[in-house]
Parts: sequence; structure tokens; C-alpha cells
Amino acid sequence: MARKLRYSERRALVETGSAGPLQDQPSLELINALNYLIGEGTQSAAGKQFANALHGACVKHFGWGAGVNVRVAILAPDLDDFLELMEIVCEEALRHHNVGGNRTLYRPAIYGAEEKINDLFDRHRFGYRLDAGEIRKVGSPALSEVVVGPALLAVQRPGWEEADRSFREAIQHQRGGPDENDDALTAANAAIEAALKAAGFKGANLGPLAKDFKKSSVVPPELKDVPEALDLLLKRSGAMRNSHGDSHGKAPGADAVPQELVDLAIHWAGAFIVYLSRAIPEAD
Repeated sequence: MARKLRYSERRALVETGSAGPLQDQPSLELINALNYLIGEGTQSAAGKQFANALHGACVKHFGWGAGVNVRVAILAPDLDDFLELMEIVCEEALRHHNVGGNRTLYRPAIYGAEEKINDLFDRHRFGYRLDAGEIRKVGSPALSEVVVGPALLAVQRPGWEEADRSFREAIQHQRGGPDENDDALTAANAAIEAALKAAGFKGANLGPLAKDFKKSSVVPPELKDVPEALDLLLKRSGAMRNSHGDSHGKAPGADAVPQELVDLAIHWAGAFIVYLSRAIPEAD
């Protein structure tokens, strides 16, 4: 379930299309919120086991000395240590610990720990997320603010569900590492096709859709070559995907699509979706 947005966040989305820029360092407010969440885990039915397991895992990983614990370490200024600590917290919080001495009853210390930590990261605009227990950087905070955020807002219109799904999928693959780069390009292409169809243009794929887009009154004469440029960029992206991707018998991740091409495709797709949503009036 998506985190409920509060008043200031809803206002920011309406006014700017984004809840705010992402930060590369955890704020004190985020650290306080995480400490509270961890404290809830230590007070749960599995709290004692969780606290002991968490401390032990951190001593083994970081080599903590006497007097160092999670509440002290989380304040450390080193970003890599903070991110690794969050991975360990999530792992131990989700581990099923023995409850009340009953060997048949095991529970996690924090149900949905990864989702709850990510919700706090999002609430406090921290530029990292946990994905299957591993920390991944969200991407450029500036591009997230001016492109990705507005694009995600733009597709929240009736009939644009497929564009929303495909663009979110593209972003997830973009953050998933080199072996998912070709999938990110595929999803970016699908998102643009879906947005064009949702906007009322005709065609089974991008070529015919781009031609129909060019003929419409949406495109002013000064921008008549934009559809061709769109089609050309995506065709070249597809060619790069076909030559680099794993769809031709190569091992996943081998000779991966260059990250800079993936980033360009994702952000270009997002910018075009924003333009399209603003150029096409929403149906009554």
C-alpha cells in the first residue's frame, strides 16, 4: 500500500509536480524517525532476539567496539556505513525470531520493514531505496524533481494507467543494475506508446503513432520535426538494446546497455509524457 501523502506533500505535487528534491545525506529528522522504527522493533514480541541479532551482525560487519550500538552508529557521517547499516537493520528486522520461548512460533521484529524504511526515506526525501534488501540510489535528484516527478503526476489521469505502469516499470529497471538496462529501454518505449494512445493518437506501435501525432494540431509548425526525432531516438535506442541486451543469447548483464543511454531514454520519455499531458486537454 502506498504511503499516504500529507498536506504539504500534496500541495507540492499540485504546485511543482514533485514532493521536493532528493537529498544525498540522511537528515536528522530521518535519523530520528529510523531510530523510532528500530525502537518499535526492539519492543516487539521478538524484540530481545532482534536487538541481540542486530548488534551481533553489526559487530561482525563493522567491527564495533565496546559502547557502540545502532543508535550511536546511525549518527555517523559516513554515507556508506549508514546505507549498509540500513541493509542490516532491514535484514534482521524481517528475520523470523523465536517468540516467548515457543520453538514453534517465530515472528519478524518489524512486519513490512523494507516498505516502512522506504516510506521514511520517501517522506524525508532521501535519495536511496531498499529493493529486496539492497540499497539502490534513486538517481539524479534534479531530474527526479523536474522530470520523473512531473511525469508520474502527469499519468495520473483516467485512461493513462498503462502509461503509468510502463513508466514506473522503466524507472524500476533503471535502478536495478546493468542486467536490467535493456528492460528499462523496453519499458520506456512502451510508456511513450501508451501515453500517445491514451492521448487519442492512432497506431499499433510508435511509428504510426508518431505520424498521427505529427499530423495533429498539437504540434505547432515550428516543432514539426519533433515526432521524427522521437521515433529516431527510440529506434536507435532499440538498436542499441538489441546489440547490447541479453535477448540475443548473451548472459544477463554481459555487455550491458550503457547506463547513460538508459538514463537519457528514461528522462527523455518522462519529459515527453509531461509535454503530451499538458498539450492534450483532459477529457471530461
